[in-house]
Amino acid sequence: MRFGLSIVACLLPLAAFAGDIELAGYVGPAVPFYDQTFRYDPGTLASPFRGVTIQQQGVFSLEAKGGLAFGGGLAWYVLGPVGLEARIDTAGADVRTTGARYQVSVALPAPLPPLSSDLDLGTGTVNLDRLRPLSLNLKIRTPGSVRLTVSGGASYLPAFGFGVTETLGLGVTGLGRSAQIDVATLAFRAQNVDEGHWGWNAGGGLQVKLAPHVALLAEARYFQFGEETLNWSRADPRPLSGLEEALLREVERRLPPVTFAPKFFQVTAGIAVGF
Repeated sequence: MRFGLSIVACLLPLAAFAGDIELAGYVGPAVPFYDQTFRYDPGTLASPFRGVTIQQQGVFSLEAKGGLAFGGGLAWYVLGPVGLEARIDTAGADVRTTGARYQVSVALPAPLPPLSSDLDLGTGTVNLDRLRPLSLNLKIRTPGSVRLTVSGGASYLPAFGFGVTETLGLGVTGLGRSAQIDVATLAFRAQNVDEGHWGWNAGGGLQVKLAPHVALLAEARYFQFGEETLNWSRADPRPLSGLEEALLREVERRLPPVTFAPKFFQVTAGIAVGF
């Protein structure tokens, strides 16, 4: 936010010397581009039963679904059709997880038959704040009552919250009297580091004059920012048995981090007022 206010503060004094200042506001749908498959594979885990091995794996996918985008911009046309544009955008996205299912198998010593069981842990939860990029662009527009616009430049994405919580299978902790497999589970959370990201944006639009200083606008724009790595940590504080603690350490050692690269496309419409 301070970055955006600084841009506006720099442009406002220059407005006194400008012949054309444009203030715009817009709203429309945002389409985030985030689709990732995360594979959790603890491999072969040690069992308390002699001669027994445990094989399991789980595959999770993270898929983003868009929400509404809002924004505003201030453009100062310094050389006729060429100008500088300061803008702030805010886009919502809903990221969901799917595919959390395991097949757990235990190979028992002969002549006992092997045991297997399907474990459905359900979907996890993702908490993602609204993305609020601040941008400083070079903007070009054509003359006339119907204008085409093209702009692009640097964007800064302030810190945002992104947390993923999943329940993972730790392994087989016992065999019941009826040869039923007991599987321990535990919740893990991957959280981002609290820092901002630099990136870029580019887009184009159409303006149609409704009055001498008022125009209807429509625009399409793409934003992309650098990757961020999310590291996993335990999210369940309940006490664990000795076996569960040992399995937990193996799971934490083999959990790969999640990489998140914010990028989205938005189509918006609004009003532009010239001065």
